[in-house]
Amino acid sequence: MKFCTKCLFPDTKPDIFFDKFNKCDACISAERKHNEKNFKKIDWSKRELEFSYLLEESLKISSKNEYDCIVPVSGGKDSIWQVYAMSKIHNLRTLAVTFDQFDQTPIGLHNLNALKEIGVDHLHFTLNPKVIRDLVYKGFEIIGDPYWVNHVGIWTVPMHIAVKFKVPLVVYGENPIFEYGGPDYSRDNMIMNKKWRQEFGGMRGIREEDMVDDNITSEDLKMLVYPKDEDIEKYQIKGIFYGHFFKWEPIKHTKFVMNNLNWKPLETAPKGSWMTQENCDMQFIDIRERIKYLKYGYGRATDQLNIAIRQGVIQRDEALKIVKNIDGEVDEENVIKFCKYLMISKEKYEEIIDSFVNQEIFYKNNENKWIPKEERY
Repeated sequence: MKFCTKCLFPDTKPDIFFDKFNKCDACISAERKHNEKNFKKIDWSKRELEFSYLLEESLKISSKNEYDCIVPVSGGKDSIWQVYAMSKIHNLRTLAVTFDQFDQTPIGLHNLNALKEIGVDHLHFTLNPKVIRDLVYKGFEIIGDPYWVNHVGIWTVPMHIAVKFKVPLVVYGENPIFEYGGPDYSRDNMIMNKKWRQEFGGMRGIREEDMVDDNITSEDLKMLVYPKDEDIEKYQIKGIFYGHFFKWEPIKHTKFVMNNLNWKPLETAPKGSWMTQENCDMQFIDIRERIKYLKYGYGRATDQLNIAIRQGVIQRDEALKIVKNIDGEVDEENVIKFCKYLMISKEKYEEIIDSFVNQEIFYKNNENKWIPKEERY
């Protein structure tokens, strides 16, 4: 394995690219974002002006309808801030749309109440819980991601609502490819559409129709199938990344929503995580990140500390010590709850987990534990 010289990403991360100095593209994007020494600096003033033009055109379409924009919102710090930005900073008639988390937490539910503090209409969509459970299991078993249905839901259901209410603008937060690494052709992309969702939206190569079986019908999945192209074109609907136009600063977002909107972090970070302010609404996040760790050699703590490194909050050597201790950890009580939710045995759970282990970078020791073959550096 090869590691970025500035952050902690390994070259096993999907869609990551390293330059000749072994610096990953996520770090290069961060240098561009903060206008550090880089030949492709971003002119944020120009992009803000582009956003103004985009709103001007969009408002011509939405002026006769109920809403100017939709903001998909999970209740996390960034999406709550995003709702605030669109409704209060840009003064748009905003509809917040939530795709229900199958493993929502009490803190997550509390944080959705921040929408009441802001003062916006809120549509909370819940897919048939029996179908959700089947999809969680299939995501877990087939691709090692129990949150497949959540990814598809948050990138798709708000677009359906946009069609039904004829809302021309659906505003997502950061462009994940720019912020966390990915192909060069998509780093400066401002558009979220069906093509982007299929490639980068957590689909993992699985289409909605691939989930149809004896228990799940096409009818069950109709809200997870992207709206027809003709409907998107008819109502001139556009999905965009707000972070393309304005510098995306999650630390500032967190401080703002905590200080102004009664948003609360977790009391302690989930196992395998470093921060208390992320994934507050995801009970089983440690299980997903455990699988990612065993697939690629890094977990949630790495993702979080990389952002802190790029923003100068922590030094790389200090962050490295932390990830060596906590990356990939899982709460055994959570495992029991997860198995109970899916109605599977602990043995079946372990069998599925083991099927995703990258044995080029892990080996199983005498205590039946997966151990990295190489030490991280």
